[in-house]
Amino acid sequence: MPRKSRIEYPGAVYHIFSRGNYRKALFDVPGSGASFESTMFEAAERFRWRILAYTIMSNHYHMALETPEANLTAGMQWLQSTFAMRFNRFHDERGHVFQGRYKAILVEAGRPLLGLINYIHLNPVRAGLCTIETLRRRPLSSYFHYWRKDDPACLCREAVLTLAELPNTTAGMQAYETLLASRDEANPRKRAELHALYQRGWFLGSKESKRQLVRDLTAIDPRTAWTGRERREMNEEAWDLIVQKEMRRLKKTEADIQRDPKGAPWKATVAAVLRHLHNASNPWIAQRLNMGHPTRVSMATSKAMRIL
Repeated sequence: MPRKSRIEYPGAVYHIFSRGNYRKALFDVPGSGASFESTMFEAAERFRWRILAYTIMSNHYHMALETPEANLTAGMQWLQSTFAMRFNRFHDERGHVFQGRYKAILVEAGRPLLGLINYIHLNPVRAGLCTIETLRRRPLSSYFHYWRKDDPACLCREAVLTLAELPNTTAGMQAYETLLASRDEANPRKRAELHALYQRGWFLGSKESKRQLVRDLTAIDPRTAWTGRERREMNEEAWDLIVQKEMRRLKKTEADIQRDPKGAPWKATVAAVLRHLHNASNPWIAQRLNMGHPTRVSMATSKAMRIL
């Protein structure tokens, strides 16, 4: 089965994370964490990425990454394959270095992005590897570099501090440290909530921003149907926009969906557009248009297609 494609567009911001597949602690192997970090900086330079935050833990890494060009897939393929080649050659190993495919979640700019950046920077504190006071001295993290003057050009300290409404100065970093210290993330329940918020789904941000992104991507290619579990919600957002458009054209309302018969001709027409032009699933159509059992959708759309 072919792999599902990534959602890519100029200026996209992602939460990228992946887990190591080597002895369960890939980056504990001497030199491997520093090697991955330098390879990541090389990738950023090659693909013109802007890295807002990252941290490299013992068996996984996190990045908040902006791609000015639509090149996430090409860049990540280069990053992970180049690091794997270097790791295996240096340690005389073979095979996969990472466990499965990396995860890429789109992120809305503004407060959602700042929350993600804070989450990434505080990973070592949540794991009990250091305290907030000693976090700035822990290497393999953008937070470590943000306290220094010689941070790599791909790192964006000013953008991070601007998000936090702080100046791009040492005083600004001290205020940012205070901000991180104020976050209560030690509670196990809170940690579970943060994991669910930042590591699940396909988009981090407001519902309206998510819907607008779907509108924009659908406008580029109206027939696009994204695949995979994390794309299901995106498909449903796109299908719902089609329902609203068709209902306006037919002068129907949400009340008509509940009031009119399950096999109403206008419902069959909308269902046919959804099914045959936009690849919507029968169960979703049946529920959205109140058409009863999904098999009714197949029968209704075959008749409607003769008219369309």
